[in-house]
Amino acid sequence: MAQLAPLKIKVPGEREFVEADKAREFVALWTEQLAAHRQEVQAILGDNATEGELGNVVLCDRIRLSDKSFSDEAADVIAAFLKEPFMGGRSIASGILYAELDDIIAGRMTEMGLHVLQTICDAFAEAELVDVNLSDNAIGQQGIGACKTVLSKPSLERLALCNNGLSEATMEEVADILTHDESGTGCVATNLTKIHFYNNMSGEGGCKQFARILEKSSKLTDIRFSSTRAGKAGSDIVASALDAALEEGRNTNLEKLDLCDNNFGNKASQDALFRALGCTTSLSYLDLRDCDLEDDGVKKVCHALFESDSALEHLDLSGNNVERRGAKQIADYIRDSGGKLKVLCLDDNDLTSKGVVHIASAFHGSEDGHAIEKLQLNYTMCGAIGARALIDAYGPDGKDLPNLKKICLDGNSFKEEIVGELQVAFDNKLVEMEENDSDGEADDDLSDEDSDEEDDDDEEDQNGEVDALTDAMNKSLVV
Repeated sequence: MAQLAPLKIKVPGEREFVEADKAREFVALWTEQLAAHRQEVQAILGDNATEGELGNVVLCDRIRLSDKSFSDEAADVIAAFLKEPFMGGRSIASGILYAELDDIIAGRMTEMGLHVLQTICDAFAEAELVDVNLSDNAIGQQGIGACKTVLSKPSLERLALCNNGLSEATMEEVADILTHDESGTGCVATNLTKIHFYNNMSGEGGCKQFARILEKSSKLTDIRFSSTRAGKAGSDIVASALDAALEEGRNTNLEKLDLCDNNFGNKASQDALFRALGCTTSLSYLDLRDCDLEDDGVKKVCHALFESDSALEHLDLSGNNVERRGAKQIADYIRDSGGKLKVLCLDDNDLTSKGVVHIASAFHGSEDGHAIEKLQLNYTMCGAIGARALIDAYGPDGKDLPNLKKICLDGNSFKEEIVGELQVAFDNKLVEMEENDSDGEADDDLSDEDSDEEDDDDEEDQNGEVDALTDAMNKSLVV
């Protein structure tokens, strides 16, 4: 028998403050939508369906309250609608699996914001929530307590707490909730497949609390822990926790890892990160932007990715002080990965044209053309030599990179002649270069002799460095 999928209800219109009267308009709209959906369900079930059968049908499993700032009274109206039996059947809240509760208290005073958060979150007491987004709400320790009803759901699998201003103390409370196991049957963290913490201010202490969550996790496929003011010490803790989890056989199906804006400048954290990445056989997305890796760290990352044999599609190593030597390691990885990479971001690195030549050369040789769709090389000290290497890699009419959709080369140094060549070759795939230095002097200090010497050094060190990297995988990091 055909079945109708449950509806998603959402607040319509632009971002706004919502008072009680506006909330009643939302409720009236939802009631109309849900009643119509109920009639369709009844038609499918047929005349023999009992009121009990119809009343147990889940009419709605998703709700989006995002980008509205609710008053106390408006929150009360919304919560009452969600909790009450709908047309004699189950409550709407009881069937909700996906709750988008991000940015719902903007501009509200603390006391009012806490009331709104608790009122809305408590409305889902009967729900078996799977996916909760509480991002963009200014949540302090009291705010976490107000959200405890949704954060402590054993059914929870995906959680986002981004741009909440979470402090060290607040992160401790989050960790307490997610790792609490009163019955001995497992905690919330054990069941999580996605956890996102971004743009908070939890510092080194917050990293310790995040490590507590990772210690209890086993099913994570999507991790984002970025821009949290971790510092070197905190980043060491995060790298060590990831390493330990994967070494113990937990989170081995990790697909997406975003550690942007941490600081993995220490050898210890680089080695831990190297070991962790070497175990991620399912990884498809890796963001290590602004992580202070430099050439040595990038080499370890590329070697680990090669060892893991994951089908990586997105790699961001921007802002890591990568120079020509590091570019060569990235190029080797691209070449060895078999043309699977779709997005490569290397912005804000001192690659120079020689480094860009290495990258461009990696796209040659695939019989069916490389999979690359987006290539970002903004602010990489690239000049004419690098530009022409990219044009050559693209091939006539793009036949060598048939999947390329966008190439970004802003903030480099191309004379008008080179800009023209790039425009002819890449056409509308070339993103506008508003910050281009038209003096075209980026290649003036390049020396073929210096380059040859560096290549010789790379060859001499290669065997020893590979042995050192392999040895690092077998050592444990103690923080």
